[in-house]
Amino acid sequence: MKTSTVVMFCVFVFQNICAQQKLPIIKANSKNVKILDGKNFKPNFWVVFPETKPDIYYLDLPKKAQKIKFITDIEEITFDMKFGETKDFIVLLNGKDSCYTRISANYPLLKTYKKNKKGNDTIPITMKNNRIYFQGKINGSEVLNFQFDLGADAVNINKKSVKKINIDFDKKGNLINSDGINETRVSSTNTFEISGLTWSNIEMYETKNMNNYEDAIIGNSFFLDKIYKIDYDKQIIVVYDEMPKIDADFVKQDMLLDNGVRPVFEAMFDIDGKKYKDWFLFDTGNTGNGIVGNGFLTRNDLYDKFSNLVGLGSKKIAFIPKLIIANQSISDGVIILEKTKQKRIAIQI
Repeated sequence: MKTSTVVMFCVFVFQNICAQQKLPIIKANSKNVKILDGKNFKPNFWVVFPETKPDIYYLDLPKKAQKIKFITDIEEITFDMKFGETKDFIVLLNGKDSCYTRISANYPLLKTYKKNKKGNDTIPITMKNNRIYFQGKINGSEVLNFQFDLGADAVNINKKSVKKINIDFDKKGNLINSDGINETRVSSTNTFEISGLTWSNIEMYETKNMNNYEDAIIGNSFFLDKIYKIDYDKQIIVVYDEMPKIDADFVKQDMLLDNGVRPVFEAMFDIDGKKYKDWFLFDTGNTGNGIVGNGFLTRNDLYDKFSNLVGLGSKKIAFIPKLIIANQSISDGVIILEKTKQKRIAIQI
């Protein structure tokens, strides 16, 4: 009852704001919208919903002033955004449904930590099956095993680990992961401790989609306002407030934050002398082989140009052609390809 009241109040406040100011309107006959967010073009990312008021899109890099463009099948609209700003407009769908849309140059899931007297900005990590793990506690629990998954938006708690923690599930929510979209229990307020660093008011989603040795999954939202280095050789993560000095033999690489959270970098495949460049998710929680998405393969008609090894359910394994990341070439090993989908379903994340 309390949740419904809050939602109704938020909708009322937004509609009241809309009534006081005349919002820009663009027309559309299709729910699918293309977005150009700075350098990142998202052809199949956004779907408008008249039921959501407002439907909020978060900039990839909220602290960097840049242009953003929403492109429907009929019209487009462009805004110049600065950190902390929001811009509201309406997508008029089929000439009758008003889809209230908000662009936000803020971090959607920012979580800040406090450091106790023994706190350290160097966090020890371990590696297992090419994934990153560190130890910590939730709500004063016993020591738990956390996976650091940069592809994760939400904080997840393993259903099998709930008994180890003093936790209160006070609502339900939809969790999107490799198992699809599923309703699950949600705990609104929790405290995380990692190497003397403490995060408060953390929301957690219960999931079955985890290994037995994993208790929780956290992502980039824990360090959004920081700079950090993942040192695989020394097996540590070092957190900085400002950019440290970088050795001259390192190469800078452009990066975006997908919907303001998940790190995305530019990479290029060289196949038969032709180059194909795009933005790819740096997903430390996925397989050690990497996955090439169906959208990229279909858009560039590349699915049959990889040297395939074997099918694997909804995916197949192929040899890596020449892959270039930050001037570094990789051409040994295998990579996973998403299989061509017979029916596409657009999901708004």
